Amino acid sequence: MQGKNARQQVQQVCDQLQTCKSELNQAISSVEKPQNRQKIQDTLSAVEKAHQAATTTLSNYQE
Repeated sequence: MQGKNARQQVQQVCDQLQTCKSELNQAISSVEKPQNRQKIQDTLSAVEKAHQAATTTLSNYQE
């Protein structure tokens, strides 16, 4: 069995970051303390930026 190539690995990262975004959104909907909500929101923003960067990398990937 051959390992994943670079493009497949970046795709996997995109998928994992999308899962992270979903999980963080669920956390935001259930968190009680405002300071914790803000920390989760900050984390979500960072993950969204990372997801966008990975998606851009995938879109511009040259075979």
